[in-house]
Amino acid sequence: MRIGLTFNLKSDHAPAGTADDRFEEFDSEETIAALEAAIRAAGHDPVRLGWGEAMLDRLRSTRVDGVFNLAEGIGGRGRESQVPAVLEMLGIPCSASDPIAIGITLDKALAKTLAKAHGIATAPWAVIDRGVILSREDGEGPPASIALPFPLFAKPANEGSSMGITSASVCDTPAQLDAAIERLTPYGPVLVEEFLPGEEYTVGIVGGEPIGVMQVLSNDGDERFVYSLEVKRDYERRVRYRSFRDAELEEVAMAVWRAFGLRDVARVDLRRDRDGIANFVEVNPLPGMNPVTSDLIIMAKQLGWTYDRLIAAVLDSAIARWRCAS
Repeated sequence: MRIGLTFNLKSDHAPAGTADDRFEEFDSEETIAALEAAIRAAGHDPVRLGWGEAMLDRLRSTRVDGVFNLAEGIGGRGRESQVPAVLEMLGIPCSASDPIAIGITLDKALAKTLAKAHGIATAPWAVIDRGVILSREDGEGPPASIALPFPLFAKPANEGSSMGITSASVCDTPAQLDAAIERLTPYGPVLVEEFLPGEEYTVGIVGGEPIGVMQVLSNDGDERFVYSLEVKRDYERRVRYRSFRDAELEEVAMAVWRAFGLRDVARVDLRRDRDGIANFVEVNPLPGMNPVTSDLIIMAKQLGWTYDRLIAAVLDSAIARWRCAS
């Protein structure tokens, strides 16, 4: 099959020397080249499509049987839905979840609302935009204050790849929270939630089946460790990874998979609360596919998967679904 590749390349969008995290989710040439090789190894012909107008131009001149989608898009909270929505309109099948599921997952408060509605534990939260409390967990309307107990955790409500998340995201006082909200406001609305003090995990799911669990452990022994952007950029020195199978954690992740109606591949982040209960943190339906640094790939390799095997499994899941729909 001719498999199109949709993606946002860092070098296409980020000016030389860009050091901030605006383009953190975009892919490197290394990732796209590795995906091309893995798609060929699976017996298919990869075709680079990219994103935006370039993608549309290539689709006008190049036939593809389906698309392996990694595109993050540019814009607001619907940006990750741009490519799957356009492909859906054009009648071209693509891998991973549909536009609605992807849109919900990028809106972290909406994702937590959906998870809670399905009985999945998640930390109490509120959303703040430029000093106005837009919503909170209990749905009783804008309150006069956040009314959540410290410590609290603040992060952008509509971003991924740990964008905006640093050690200062953990707040013990109102002053620290005010400073965190001010720092994060340029990203848009801010999600404030109770800080979960327990272990953090990520669960990989491929083809509707969990492949395992990975725990990120701090080399500094930090009891309130946060897998922040600053840590991810220095992961070889600051953390170590432990991958394993765990029926309890995998079932929580699968409950998230079913609640969101996800497809083909996803990575679900969980963290234990003070009572040891695994809470839903967020879900990434377009997990990174870098052959060296992406969490899903690190996990899979520790559990005995090769990169080519993982990509082939995602493709096999998508192609089987496409054939059922045709």
